[in-house]
Amino acid sequence: SDEDSYRYSVTTNFDLGKVLPEKAKLTMPLYYSYNKEVVKPKYNPLDTDMRLRDALDALQTDEEKDSLKSLTVTSEVQKNLSLSGVRFNVATANHPMPYDPANFTFNYSHQRTHAEGVTTVYEENKQWRGGMNYSWTPNWKNWEPFKNLKSKSKWLQIVKDQNLAFAPQSLTFNTDITRTYYELQERDIDDIENPQSLPLNFAQTFLWNREFSLKWDIFKALHFSFQSGTNAEVEEPYTPVNKDLYADAYSAWKDSVKTSLRHFGRPLSYNQSTQLSYKLPINRIPLFDWVTADASYNATYSWLRGTEQEDGSTLGNTINTQRTVNVNGKFSMETLYNHSTFLKEANKRFSASKAKSESKKKVDARKKEKEDKKKAEEKARQDRE
Repeated sequence: SDEDSYRYSVTTNFDLGKVLPEKAKLTMPLYYSYNKEVVKPKYNPLDTDMRLRDALDALQTDEEKDSLKSLTVTSEVQKNLSLSGVRFNVATANHPMPYDPANFTFNYSHQRTHAEGVTTVYEENKQWRGGMNYSWTPNWKNWEPFKNLKSKSKWLQIVKDQNLAFAPQSLTFNTDITRTYYELQERDIDDIENPQSLPLNFAQTFLWNREFSLKWDIFKALHFSFQSGTNAEVEEPYTPVNKDLYADAYSAWKDSVKTSLRHFGRPLSYNQSTQLSYKLPINRIPLFDWVTADASYNATYSWLRGTEQEDGSTLGNTINTQRTVNVNGKFSMETLYNHSTFLKEANKRFSASKAKSESKKKVDARKKEKEDKKKAEEKARQDRE
């Protein structure tokens, strides 16, 4: 082979929370990996009659050796660091409170790839991601102020059923920020002494997503839920983000990002949905126990930012809305007839007669099935004889 290649990697995964005392109740899973690959040609590409090792030994200064290595050796380094599910497992006993540390979970990750080669001065690909999740799920009982009324009157049942939920069934909020940055400096083979003779290529994205969800059964008969989501971008000037090479541009970039973060970014899209349902307790009134009724309401809304043209103008934003309302009612005539003694007795006789008829049909069906089976067995016996 005309080249030598080396590759090695290191990976580790452990819980940093176990380093602290158990009373801290901290969970902090850490993952880290390091990978490096190096490809060295055996001969100097600039002088194919000389081995690369001999060419490096012939150079006197470290700067000259590093310069020759960058022109001949291809290398790639990958680093990954992540912290997932970081949380303090501290919660109020029996009744979780909204301020409990256990309601918060944090995540962070960073990946970096750095490559160098004969035609590449350097190539950088970086990604950062950080997020937080908040989830509160209380188990508080509904307040029922009239539940223990001693009266057994059916007319007071609708009063006894009155209740109120002081807290929602669940409340969640998620947010994550993702930033990616890519930078490529290609090498001009005809001008090796000037590594920046070719223009720098770069690409960048900076996104901020947020989600909110609420579920609250305010009464046992009234169910409410709401969800919303926002996708936004953190505005940043179109400039290389390299504080070592472009200090002034980096300072302007940093100020722009800080301003955008303070305003929660620039929205790209927004979605929300609302669901509401209610079961009318009219059947809890003895006079209307034969009537059931319920209603539901569903609404969605979405907004999408329009595409901007080169001159800064836009084709306009897009809005979609939808709403659905349903009302259902059901009358049980049998329950209504049972309010009359005469009709109730007639209904019992009809039900008994119907049940008897159904029972007789089942008996006749089983009897016929046995007869058919007996005939089939008799016919099979005759065929064998």
